[in-house]
Amino acid sequence: MKRFIFIASMAITALASNAGNYQSDPDSIALDSILSIVELKEIVVKGQLPNTRLKGNAMVTKVSGSVLEKAGTAQDVLRKVPGMIKKGDYLEVIGRGTPIYYINGRRVRDTDELKRLMSDEVANVEVITNPGAMYDASVSAVVRITTVRRQGDGFGFSTFAKTEQSLRTGMNDPEAQVNINYRTGGWDFFVSAKEWEYRTNQWSDLGQITTSPKSGEELFRYEGSLKHAWRGIGTHLTGGLNWQVNDRHSLGAKVDYAITTDADTRERLNMDKWDRGSHIENVNSEGRKWSENPHNVLVNAYYNGTLGRLNIDFNTDMFFSKDNEHQDMDETATTIDREVRAVATSSNDMVATKLVLSYPLWRGQLQAGTEETFVSRKNSNEITGTPLPDSRSQVKDNVYAGFVQYNFALSQDTYFNFGVRYEHAFFDYVEELNPSANLSRSYDNVFPSASFSTKLGKVRASFSYASYTSRPQFWQLSNAMSYHNRYVFQQGNATLKPSTQHNVGLTTMWGMFTIGANYSYTKDLVCNWSEQYNDEGTVRITFRNIDKPQHQLNLFAVASHTWGCYSPTWTAAMVKQWLTLDFDNGSRSFGKPMWVCNLNNAFRLPHRWQLELNSEFHSKAHYSNVELVNNYWSLETAVQKSFLKNDALTLRLAWQDMLRKGNNDVYIYYGSYSIHQTNTMDFNRVILTLRYNFNTARSKYKGTGAGKDARNRIGSAAK
Repeated sequence: MKRFIFIASMAITALASNAGNYQSDPDSIALDSILSIVELKEIVVKGQLPNTRLKGNAMVTKVSGSVLEKAGTAQDVLRKVPGMIKKGDYLEVIGRGTPIYYINGRRVRDTDELKRLMSDEVANVEVITNPGAMYDASVSAVVRITTVRRQGDGFGFSTFAKTEQSLRTGMNDPEAQVNINYRTGGWDFFVSAKEWEYRTNQWSDLGQITTSPKSGEELFRYEGSLKHAWRGIGTHLTGGLNWQVNDRHSLGAKVDYAITTDADTRERLNMDKWDRGSHIENVNSEGRKWSENPHNVLVNAYYNGTLGRLNIDFNTDMFFSKDNEHQDMDETATTIDREVRAVATSSNDMVATKLVLSYPLWRGQLQAGTEETFVSRKNSNEITGTPLPDSRSQVKDNVYAGFVQYNFALSQDTYFNFGVRYEHAFFDYVEELNPSANLSRSYDNVFPSASFSTKLGKVRASFSYASYTSRPQFWQLSNAMSYHNRYVFQQGNATLKPSTQHNVGLTTMWGMFTIGANYSYTKDLVCNWSEQYNDEGTVRITFRNIDKPQHQLNLFAVASHTWGCYSPTWTAAMVKQWLTLDFDNGSRSFGKPMWVCNLNNAFRLPHRWQLELNSEFHSKAHYSNVELVNNYWSLETAVQKSFLKNDALTLRLAWQDMLRKGNNDVYIYYGSYSIHQTNTMDFNRVILTLRYNFNTARSKYKGTGAGKDARNRIGSAAK
């Protein structure tokens, strides 16, 4: 915690120094001061929230100058942007799932950055529901954020500090970050340091039932309770430089280093087991997992330049991560006690390059390029105290891609976009302790995309089509067995195939309303699966590709407006799937739709105060073979105040999940085996944030990164 105290003290010292020297700017005159002196005549001022327009297959929302400018953080802005919703701790594009984010063309690796970027630094937000051929074929939605352009050279810095107080546990989670930037001439140097501490807690009542596939008779039943607690402390460092040679050429490099200096998980499980109605065993488990300084290193270098009318954008990325996780679990039972010890290690190396060439052609722009990704991964898992086998594997995963895309405007209101992407993927899996599990395979796929937008009277409409792939996460492909308790363990499946999806979407805008629909067809959907491992009722959870397609329809409507100081953004949506699965005891359909209602309400008051009352609701529903068995409802309020010149200092106080209704209970059906779990989450928190900017300037860094899908599949060892 010494590093956190040091960073926080820097922020406070800088703030006090600048506050002491602060004077009002004699050249700046506030609008309310003008109105108090003169009476304006024949002037009409109109405000509209939000200023959103359709541009091709994207919804572009202007933030600067609107009420969203004072929404709090970039994350607070995104939850109020048409086309996006907040679900628990996550943001989603309606019907398209979790997007990838860009800030000024740079891929966001740490989504906590959205909480540190203040809303008044955001110029506009672009939500792309059907990304084109330039993006990896596994990307189903993109959110691009452009910040306010700030001019000037010299030294600048910003500080961010946050503290979260859990009202359930009484624990406090602090975080602090300092960003320093120095610009002179064409050079731009930047560094940042973040120190964080965070906890998650979960309390669950759970049950498992195994029945006979033929008769439906209950064979084994388990009931119990679980207490899960995770605590981490970590550091994230970033440094880099940019050299803008002239207006036509720039290049640069940066390094991100993240390490979790303390990662500790505690689990307490109490389970009772029944065998054909007779109670035969009680098990109490005390488990602990910890990692030895897991860390990631990401290096990016780029060149962006123009030769004549040709624009060149080249990026190369190198990503390295390492983790060494230990597990100790002591089980005390009425039958046989166990002491389970396990060590799981993983190391990942990735190299990726991406080249995009752009050239103006006729009324638009032609773009073509290539992207290559090379991943090498090593895993080992050693376990004692249980009959589960050890594992030691190596994976090589290479993807070669080429793409071409053409965008053009037929008129001022009509836009077209056409693209195609070709990918060749090679996957090689070697299990050193079980050579029979070795696997090699390759894929060749073509992914077309197209979009069209126009204006019909007062209605603007956009229609789009795209095809995608979803590759399994690397941990889902590993045959290593993960021990949960003596009744359940989990194992990956190296034979998983990528799933493919075709999506068509329609979005319309009229006045304050945005209405849209998406339909998707998914083949080879990756789904959780289970099977009985032995005659004692032990079950193995794994993954498999579903041999039947998944159909899904998403409908949404957004209304946003401003009446005086009151600015609401209301979103209603429906997500429904059509999916039938064949189990060992017959077929079952999963088609219960999810109804979503997000109501965000902001009140802008005099003297730079802002109040908010936000509500988030989603109903019981099916997703894949998972059923959400309760309604989720979270109520949140916030108050915010800005101080000093140009709102340099901002304080925000928020109270989340006020009524403690933000919990999801689940029922997972695997045929003759099922799991039900009632969860209580640690979302009821009071959060105080402080942001201070001094002479900040937007970084000139233009690196956009490469190999994004591979880095997502690898996952981060540290935050």
